[in-house]
Amino acid sequence: MNNLRTLLWIYLWLLIFEGALRKWTISQLDAPLLIVRDPVVMWIYFQAWRNHYSFNNMFFGMTVALAVVTAILSTFFGLGNIFITLYGLRTDYLQIPLIFLIPQILNRDDVIAMGRFLLLVAIPTTVLVFLQFHAPQDSWLNKGAMLTHYNTVRPSGTFSFITGLDAYFSMVSAFLFFGYIQGRTYKIWLLAAVTFALLVGSAFSGSRTCVVSIGLVAVVATLCVVMRGKGGRGFVVAAVLVALAIPLLASMSVFQEGTEQLVLRFSDAGRSEGGASGFMNRFVNTMLGPLANVNEVPTFGNGLGLGTNAAAGMLLGKREFIGPENEWGRLIFESGPIFGLVLCVFRIALTATVARRAFDAFRHGNILPMLLFSACGLLVLNGQWGVPTTLGFAIFGAGLTLAACVEPSEEDEHEHEEHHDPAGDESDHSTAADAMG
Repeated sequence: MNNLRTLLWIYLWLLIFEGALRKWTISQLDAPLLIVRDPVVMWIYFQAWRNHYSFNNMFFGMTVALAVVTAILSTFFGLGNIFITLYGLRTDYLQIPLIFLIPQILNRDDVIAMGRFLLLVAIPTTVLVFLQFHAPQDSWLNKGAMLTHYNTVRPSGTFSFITGLDAYFSMVSAFLFFGYIQGRTYKIWLLAAVTFALLVGSAFSGSRTCVVSIGLVAVVATLCVVMRGKGGRGFVVAAVLVALAIPLLASMSVFQEGTEQLVLRFSDAGRSEGGASGFMNRFVNTMLGPLANVNEVPTFGNGLGLGTNAAAGMLLGKREFIGPENEWGRLIFESGPIFGLVLCVFRIALTATVARRAFDAFRHGNILPMLLFSACGLLVLNGQWGVPTTLGFAIFGAGLTLAACVEPSEEDEHEHEEHHDPAGDESDHSTAADAMG
């Protein structure tokens, strides 16, 4: 339906620009804007139910059951704060059904259109990141930005925190590589401009996660080209553009400052963690570490939502981590060793389901789902869903991955040719059920 597609576009706009509203436009509504996408999600559910879209998949029933049980346990054995429990419910469960509704609403052409939008926005976003990096720490541009011991900031673009920018650039890179591999999808000037933008943006981000996330997408894109035996020409074009851009950028003193700090960031972290192996061990420990400490948590947990920054804001007046910072640790801290582990397994199953659909599409010659999954898969698996932007990119990224598996029907293609409207038509897609699982 036009209405449902429009609502998904609104969700995407809010995901990208919600931070700008919180920082600069209506900062007095900072706290309510944390959940600004939730009413959109609820309205999507209502419209989908009214128009007989399917909620019939195994994750919907599991989501409802886990939500009810953990909410009851939180009320009787946890903190018992109804507002924090409700926030925990929206964090862990509310948006999961959206993943499986998106492929019933959008198809591959819609996803490509959203990708074009994300690529276009990446250009001014990079300009903003550049300005934030060079602005004073107390500049209005850097409101809420993370300070570094290099006397600079970690720019966050339009997002409230650097993690949002990391997730955004990762998804942009998925569409960028798709544009190179799948020729004539996007204009070459756009691909060239965004390539330049990602090089600049990642350098000034000062974020290892940003660089590693883009690198992961690049590795998956390379494997897709090698395994398919197609798209190599596009990779050559990309390599040439990068080879031309890097010496040009390296000759600019403003760019050198950003890259020097990024190198220092990798070097300092490498010394404390033990190099690349230490970085990998740190990542693995975010999942395995909490499992070693399950005996330290009450049987039924400390209460849904208690491990989020929002809960700390309600209880302590400032946003910090009351419990573990890593996601699986938060799940166990809030819901206890039994249901916390169940939620970890649930996230593994959800990630595996999306990955399997993406790989099935790849086997049939469609590489876009694999590229999108490489950008969002880790966010689904163990991303910090207590951070609203991270939750948004995990949910929307997984939904776009499944929607990219849905080939447009003839009626859909005709609609796009007639109107060139990314909000699309009202028809159901014949292969939507296949993408749901």
